[in-house]
Amino acid sequence: MHSKSLLLFCGLVTSLLTAGCKNYSVSVNENIVYTPPSIFKDYQITDAKLRDCVEQTIYDLHITSAEDLTRLNCSNAGIKSLAGLDKFFALKELNLADNQIADISEIEQLGRLERLVLTNNIIKNPAPLLHLLHLAQLHLAKNPLMTCKDLKQLQQNLNNQKLDFIPPEQCIN
Repeated sequence: MHSKSLLLFCGLVTSLLTAGCKNYSVSVNENIVYTPPSIFKDYQITDAKLRDCVEQTIYDLHITSAEDLTRLNCSNAGIKSLAGLDKFFALKELNLADNQIADISEIEQLGRLERLVLTNNIIKNPAPLLHLLHLAQLHLAKNPLMTCKDLKQLQQNLNNQKLDFIPPEQCIN
């Protein structure tokens, strides 16, 4: 009976040590018993400004896999291209306001997006947004080159949801 209690106690202590030290290797008698997962690096983003933002977010949040990155704020970063962002398919919140983005075709692969802010960019074609069926917030103001046709279709698609939608000025009826 006493050995069961001791074994249970040792197991509990080991669990607490590994949980409390999730970013550190743990060793007992010079044998490593736990090594934390490494920071996620298996992606290629061509735009240096977007890559810097993603790298910093991954480092700050200790992201260890693509699906762990669910929120990304890269506003006012000088981003021109979103190539490679589709690797982060689990994103739910994405803020890309105040950049120089023209092509948003990569965004159509981010089907889990719930909040998307693209205010003050140079986007022309909003068609990739038609693939985003879980949006609760979409901000597109200050995109003077954007066409309105697909935005009306998007609003109809999301009609049953309470969509916080700010269209570009030229698309306000």
